[in-house]
Amino acid sequence: MTETPKHLPPEALDAWLAEAKRVLEIDDEIDIAALLDVAKDVAHNVARPAAPLTTFALGLALGRRSSATGSPEAFSRLAELVTARALSWEQES
Repeated sequence: MTETPKHLPPEALDAWLAEAKRVLEIDDEIDIAALLDVAKDVAHNVARPAAPLTTFALGLALGRRSSATGSPEAFSRLAELVTARALSWEQES
């Protein structure tokens, strides 16, 4: 028996994200829609398995910045860089 995949809008993920943040002991705001957009662009232009790897790398890069630069603006800048690279990837491969 196969399990039906769950397709939820970003706002439906709020409860899960709140629990994950509690477990990970973080209280930072996370722009779910923007993060999912990065994952979508990477999945469609690079490869599906690259999406979680890229979002992990994005989080790692953001986490390595000091708390002073770990702002929503820093996330947006890094997300834009990764998205731009993903969108150009298919053209180069």
